[in-house]
Amino acid sequence: MIRGDKFETKQFSTEADTEYGVTSSLRSGLGNVRSNFVSSHPLEKSEREYDNKMKQMNFNMLRNSQGIHAPLRKQMELTAINKATTRLPFLPTSNLSQDILNGNDACISIQDNFSHEDSEIMGDPHLMMEHKLGLKPL
Repeated sequence: MIRGDKFETKQFSTEADTEYGVTSSLRSGLGNVRSNFVSSHPLEKSEREYDNKMKQMNFNMLRNSQGIHAPLRKQMELTAINKATTRLPFLPTSNLSQDILNGNDACISIQDNFSHEDSEIMGDPHLMMEHKLGLKPL
């Protein structure tokens, strides 16, 4: 299907795409391989939920040892850190205080090395501040 202002919308037939029993990627696009899987490994779900389970377990342990105020205070501090606007929007953030509260300040993880959060291309500071203040859309 080709779409655009200058082009007509054109549908290709699926019979022509399956020459020799193989679907043409140029005409129909790349398929999503992950959607074809029916089941996944049992550990995949466990690994996906590991951080949330550890967080809940730590909150329960903190509640049992120090009372209800301790997990509530920690949750309040995490919420305050997430809402804090202590840096300009065009500067990268390291979330150091969040890592300290979560106990991840001494750990080196895969996200520290391979995350694409820190871009080498910096945007226009004036434009980004206007967008943050709601004066002008990006």
